[in-house]
Amino acid sequence: YGQYQFGDPSRPKNATRESTSTLKAWLNEHRKNPYPTKGEKIMLAIITKMTLTQVSTWFANARRRLKKENKMTWAPRSRTDEEGNSYGSDHEGE
Repeated sequence: YGQYQFGDPSRPKNATRESTSTLKAWLNEHRKNPYPTKGEKIMLAIITKMTLTQVSTWFANARRRLKKENKMTWAPRSRTDEEGNSYGSDHEGE
């Protein structure tokens, strides 16, 4: 409570088609590695007027949906830290 004013026009409560189309476009261009870097997430958050958390959650859900539909075109990622650095991956040093 108190964090956001009700009816604040600068922060939509739900993602819009306009904002998700930007995220979908990024996802389609990066099918082989659908994990945006922190910098890319920040850029996407600014463009879509979403928070960094919303963008991160959207990508996690999108990857889950693709996996569920067997449209996964990337190797599953092993555990990551907050910066998105992968551990135990075959892609070391890329």
